[in-house]
Amino acid sequence: MTGARTREWGELERELLRLLRGQEEPLSARQLQELFSGPVPAYTTLMTALTRLERKGQVLRIEQSPRKVRFSVPRPDGKDACASMISTLDQAEDRKAALLAFAGNLDAQDIALLRSVFPDTGRPR
Repeated sequence: MTGARTREWGELERELLRLLRGQEEPLSARQLQELFSGPVPAYTTLMTALTRLERKGQVLRIEQSPRKVRFSVPRPDGKDACASMISTLDQAEDRKAALLAFAGNLDAQDIALLRSVFPDTGRPR
């Protein structure tokens, strides 16, 4: 028998990534359970989600022994943030609206950086 769905598709993975990004040290599934503010997922559910994230390259699995496994997020040069942004954009029902909403939250420095990368964009011809 299955329980009632408490989260939308992908929400658990996003929450796990958010929790792991907020930590300096790798965490076990039990430690992650303690950080949930809403419904706490079962240990086996967390392990399944963490294994899927590991296969996607979004989570690192650190085995100190067969029973002592911890997880962390890779922290390269923004690639994890990029993957998260692309994933969110891909899930948007209205891609244009999502991009415009994102752009509306950029500060002047972000806009200047994007203009330097795309110098011909947004200028009348």
